[in-house]
Amino acid sequence: MKRASILSMFLLFSAPAAAQDDDLGAAYQRAEALDATTDYASAAAAYEAYATACLASRTAVLHATRPCDRADHALSRAFELRRALGHADEADADAAAFTAHFLYARPRRAMRLVYALAEMHLDGGRARAALEALDRFEALFPDPPAGLAIVADGMRARVASELGRDARAARLWRQVERRWARARGELDEDGAVPPAWIRATVAEGRLARAEASVERFLAIRPPRATRIADSERWWTRTMSPWLVRTRRRLLLARVELESVYELGSPRHSVIAAARIGEMYGHQAALHAALTLPESEWLRALVNDGSDRPGYDEARAHLETCVEWASHHGVAGEWAERCETGLHGLDPERYPLAAELHGQAGYHPVSSALPAATYPR
Repeated sequence: MKRASILSMFLLFSAPAAAQDDDLGAAYQRAEALDATTDYASAAAAYEAYATACLASRTAVLHATRPCDRADHALSRAFELRRALGHADEADADAAAFTAHFLYARPRRAMRLVYALAEMHLDGGRARAALEALDRFEALFPDPPAGLAIVADGMRARVASELGRDARAARLWRQVERRWARARGELDEDGAVPPAWIRATVAEGRLARAEASVERFLAIRPPRATRIADSERWWTRTMSPWLVRTRRRLLLARVELESVYELGSPRHSVIAAARIGEMYGHQAALHAALTLPESEWLRALVNDGSDRPGYDEARAHLETCVEWASHHGVAGEWAERCETGLHGLDPERYPLAAELHGQAGYHPVSSALPAATYPR
């Protein structure tokens, strides 16, 4: 009699649970169907309803069992749809729910959502909202592994720059570099975030830190044009110090930018090549604007034995910029900038109108391309 009573109670409670399971399974199928028909707003709402019902009715242990085994995917897909639709508040809520419930089970996916959320807010001019998203994540994961810490610090540096806090941004980028120096040999594909993300973050920091040196070089102007009465005096007091300063600044900036290449981030490599090309273009413009004496040996000293100082290097790096951008399908805005720079160097050789209607008709003369496997 006791056994029959227990069996009756089990059947009494399991029937509503089975009905609820069927409803949840059908809810997820409806969301997928809406997604497939590109009714994205309705699909996002359906995914959210399914995930909310699962998280409200199941324990964390049961999230991996049917019919709630897709709750994590539903939330992340809802986030992606909301972000694409520009629904910032809903995307924020989806990311917060995902990190609250799935941070430790899906740390890589949680970090992707938080990073994408912060980037969405940054792109939308909501720097403080981006910072709040990072703060919420840090509260849930106060002692992240090295890879996560590098990516989070990089995003905080971007937020600081957006808010005009340049000194804080510089400190964060230096911290990113220190973390990278300590942990680079320990990072692998099984970490919380993909190594490509980490390398891209370090590359962005190096670009940001190099920019001060680039701008310092680009601020150089040719010496004031005066009548050269005494060639030797002119060389000693005017031209030699100017050349030393110019070449030193160019070399320092180039070395900083070239340190980006070793990280293998295609987008950042394109930008580094573009900035080096622009610096050499500036060098060519500076030499074109110089007032030089009639002395052939002094002209050779000033131009360092070249007919057009800076021209060949500018052309090679700007061509490389265009080629890498095309090869990897990244940084299109920088490729256009490099095409404009090539046109400015030599309008006849690089007719801009023709480049706008097809592939570039020239190829780089630089060394090997960066690895093609890393995302932005």
